[in-house]
Amino acid sequence: MIAHLAGTIAEKSAEGVVIDVAGVGYAVSAPTDTLANLGAVGDEVLLYTYLHLRENEIALYGFTDAEQRRAFLALIAVSGIGPKVALAVLSALTPQLLGNAVTTEDVATLSSVPGIGKKTAQRMILELKGKLGAAPEAGAGATAPGVAPAASPVAEAQAALFAMGLTPVEVAEALVGAPADGTTAELLRYALHRLGGGA
Repeated sequence: MIAHLAGTIAEKSAEGVVIDVAGVGYAVSAPTDTLANLGAVGDEVLLYTYLHLRENEIALYGFTDAEQRRAFLALIAVSGIGPKVALAVLSALTPQLLGNAVTTEDVATLSSVPGIGKKTAQRMILELKGKLGAAPEAGAGATAPGVAPAASPVAEAQAALFAMGLTPVEVAEALVGAPADGTTAELLRYALHRLGGGA
């Protein structure tokens, strides 16, 4: 198995990226937030990867960190969910938010992801219970003072946007291209600007 790739971005698109590793180009599909935060062509990157093998298909999937890869592996183990749908889920929800949705049996949040219907969302809850690490008390009503200490600025910004009533897809789109090293406040300003609202 190819566990990770460290190399240079040779090509980049909305669907994936090509990583040049010692002269060999690896085509990698990834969640939208991973792609948005990777950098530009020519930048050095490290991606955690999963090699998916089927009868007539070999595909490589890349992730920001090991936690995102674990969430992907848990998702594709759910009956009826393949790699493309798993990518859609992780493009809309961070592993923490996914874990929270499963733990709280939040069918509405899960079924708002493209490709996930109500029945699939219910199956996800049933099959993923206990398999994902949910962030403590990071529900939709959480605001900055109540965010778990381990939450990243991105997770905090996402939680705040959810508290404003945005859907997972809207939150993901609002944060596309956001600065990877931004603070929670900077990320929220960026997202609100993209959404057309000002503070």
